[in-house]
Amino acid sequence: MSPVDVVSNTSPLIYLALLNRFALLKQLFGVVYVPDAVVKEVTVRGSGQPGADETDAALEAGWMKSIAVQNRIAVDGLLDELHLGEAEAIVLARELNIQRILLDDRAARRKAAIMALSPTGTIGVLLLGKARGELIDIRHDLDRLIAENFRISPRLYAELVGDNNVGS
Repeated sequence: MSPVDVVSNTSPLIYLALLNRFALLKQLFGVVYVPDAVVKEVTVRGSGQPGADETDAALEAGWMKSIAVQNRIAVDGLLDELHLGEAEAIVLARELNIQRILLDDRAARRKAAIMALSPTGTIGVLLLGKARGELIDIRHDLDRLIAENFRISPRLYAELVGDNNVGS
């Protein structure tokens, strides 16, 4: 089975870098596409922060590609509900006909699903890494995300920690 291409928003790049799990993107997916707004947010505004150097290196290596969104009207139409990076990521996924999109924000994930995309987030990437044998334990990762103010419901956390998916 060949790896599936994906479009990513900003937060999964930052959080995966923070967890030292950025390489999962290369291991689990084909090409990781990012819209220009996301590249700017991570590498320019986020210079020196988690995700900046990793994104620059991935772009240089070629397994991540930055693409300008063509349909600015569609992006503008989403800005009432979403941030620029989220809006551009959703529109880019549609333009490239890529189903899988990485988004952490609940409203953005809902909008992506309404637009017939298949959203997953940072936790979904960790779970996929676990399922594919790239990770043994994600409990520490979940705890670190929570310590960094990542929003995860207590119920979901309990499900994941109580599940064999997280390891010991």
